[in-house]
Amino acid sequence: MNIGNVVVVSGAPNPVSNVLKIDLDPDEAQKYINNPPFADPQLAGRTAILPLIRYDDPRFRSAEAGPTLGHYWKNGQEITDPENYQEEVYNAEQFHGQSGRGDYSYGYKTPESAKVEDRAGSGNVKGSYVYRDGNNELIKVRYWADSQGFHQEDNIPKVELKPAEETQEVREARLAHERAWQEARAASLLAPLPQDYQPAASELQGEVVAAPVQPAAQVPRDAKALNYGQQFYTTTTEEPEPTGPPRGFFYSFTYPVSIIVPKEGAQLSQNYNQDPSYFENRRS
Repeated sequence: MNIGNVVVVSGAPNPVSNVLKIDLDPDEAQKYINNPPFADPQLAGRTAILPLIRYDDPRFRSAEAGPTLGHYWKNGQEITDPENYQEEVYNAEQFHGQSGRGDYSYGYKTPESAKVEDRAGSGNVKGSYVYRDGNNELIKVRYWADSQGFHQEDNIPKVELKPAEETQEVREARLAHERAWQEARAASLLAPLPQDYQPAASELQGEVVAAPVQPAAQVPRDAKALNYGQQFYTTTTEEPEPTGPPRGFFYSFTYPVSIIVPKEGAQLSQNYNQDPSYFENRRS
């Protein structure tokens, strides 16, 4: 199954771990929430590198091809030279639990991003996440929210604002504009006033202005139907939702995902921009 550039390997073996607990007592659910599979967000680890096999290759077997049927896509374009690409397989993971009393905890790991977050019964929330930005730098963010508001710490490069520097061309254009403005102002002061004076509307005396015509009220053609509709909506009530004691749940599972990337040093037929440090960073 293709999800953007991430492919869920449907023909892979069973997940490494799989926990599914539903309709839990809040105290029992809280035990799972307090002991999540991971509390520190880290990118999913790579487990294998596989070659791409086209549908017309003798080695191709439909049972292993999955939904792609031997055709591979990247950034909305079909890869016509699969020999220049490879499939990197990663172990993704996610979990989620709720106690039914307001507490919760969830998290996930993928090749490109990871996150964890939990909420205590007091309402305080804390979490953190990591991801790779457009320059392939790993960004780490920690945040929390309490009675004092929302707070965040991160390693995002800070932008230092500097005053704009006026170039010689801009300075000459500015001075020319100022000279032209001064000349136009001086000319306007020397120009004679107009002889024919036209009074403003506020200066008119004894003028009577007709009031605007009010549109006639719109009367429904079928008053009986309108009354019926009002009666219907005012007398209809919704059944209250059933309530009961709070119940919780918890699940956690690991599953393989793969990303199709160009091979290092490959001459690609598609016009893809590839950061030279991409491969080195992914192998570190």
